[in-house]
Amino acid sequence: IVPIQDVQADAANLIPPRKKVLYCPKHKGKKLKIYCETCNKLICSNCTIRLHQGHHYDVISDTFPKHKQEILSQLEPVKHHLATVNHALHTFDARSREIQDQKAAVQEEIHMKIDQLHQVLEQRRTELIGRLDQLTQHKVKTLAAQRD
Repeated sequence: IVPIQDVQADAANLIPPRKKVLYCPKHKGKKLKIYCETCNKLICSNCTIRLHQGHHYDVISDTFPKHKQEILSQLEPVKHHLATVNHALHTFDARSREIQDQKAAVQEEIHMKIDQLHQVLEQRRTELIGRLDQLTQHKVKTLAAQRD
């Protein structure tokens, strides 16, 4: 899917700026003032005689509004879909943020559970070492009593 801005930019690039003068690459110094409908390109007056004889062409100032309207009419269907595309992009972005938020929440829950497990394990370690100390002391006392 191409954003409408890109389509509009491409359409704008098809229309040369009014102040910019374009010159014929084949005939030095000759301005491109004619549009060859047959070849779909700008040409100079020399080109009409030599290279585009028998072609259908017109002065740019006369053909420009027609081609501009054609381009604008081709953009109309795209404009109608623009709202749908923008909505889909917004939905995509919202869903992406939602997934990232869910990830953060699950990650936090994992950290909490692991911290709880660490705490339980530390308590169990303390209990077992305490129990081991008690058993060791009891056995040492028992052996000491038997020795006496």
